[in-house]
Amino acid sequence: MDFLSWIYLAVFVLALGVLIFVRLQLVFTARPNRFLVGFYAVAAVMIGGFTLVTSRTLADYISGFFIAGMLALFALWRRGVTADSLITGVGRVTGLYTLAAVQLTTVDGGCVLEATVGTVTVAKLRLRQSAETVAAFLGEKMEPKRVVIVR
Repeated sequence: MDFLSWIYLAVFVLALGVLIFVRLQLVFTARPNRFLVGFYAVAAVMIGGFTLVTSRTLADYISGFFIAGMLALFALWRRGVTADSLITGVGRVTGLYTLAAVQLTTVDGGCVLEATVGTVTVAKLRLRQSAETVAAFLGEKMEPKRVVIVR
């Protein structure tokens, strides 16, 4: 195995650890975008299959399965609310203390959370929980007057 193969393995293990850590931290999980989940899953399977068919060396297998594995991790990534922040994407974390306002809109099967910093909307998450449940949780973590429920 060459040096780059070890780097690929280390990066994948680190990314898997971050995925597991974030999943354990989520208090409220947002509904995933089915198109993106499907796209990443199909791409991971295709690249994994292509790697099996075309690879000749161990380095080929590692680089191909690294790409497929990272796409699978992107498919498994979830957005949501943790105890002190909003996870709005891979590498996008917004602290609750930085938010100017959180608007919760009641919809069928849950609520839509829109978080703003100043006048800019920085996050829009569709949650399965009711607006009252999310507002009660956020009211404990930030100033209750910054959490607004819209019917």
